[in-house]
Amino acid sequence: MSKKYILKDELESDFDLIAIHSSIEGFYLAYLLNRTLEGNFIRVANDEVLTSSNFEFFKWEIKKKGIHCTLISNEKTIKLKKSNSLLFFFEETKKVSLINSLKNVNYFIKINSGLEISDVFEKIKSLPQIVLTYIINNKKIKSKLNLILD
Repeated sequence: MSKKYILKDELESDFDLIAIHSSIEGFYLAYLLNRTLEGNFIRVANDEVLTSSNFEFFKWEIKKKGIHCTLISNEKTIKLKKSNSLLFFFEETKKVSLINSLKNVNYFIKINSGLEISDVFEKIKSLPQIVLTYIINNKKIKSKLNLILD
């Protein structure tokens, strides 16, 4: 069995987190955020993300301005194929969350640097497609390790 080693500094990284409740697709939310925040969220291929989770992941990074921000989906559906007989084929699905303590949240915006969280929050709150948004105190999240994707 392989072991995982995690640097202590990596766990204590400082970031701001915004929760978004919305039923829209991830690519459409990224489009709306790009238009509203004048941003550049780009979908990242699963090969580039260090986890094997296959959650939707969008990155906005401008090194000259110091902007490093990500949009992450909190939920995905896993299909478990099971067949009980030769005549019928049953497909079972399971809903999985990136952060289990916040299962009802659809998306997270993780701001590492370059953006003021209060400005981003106010602009997101004005979008009619967003049902609910709020700032999360990241010290209360038990599974911070799941948010280290880059």
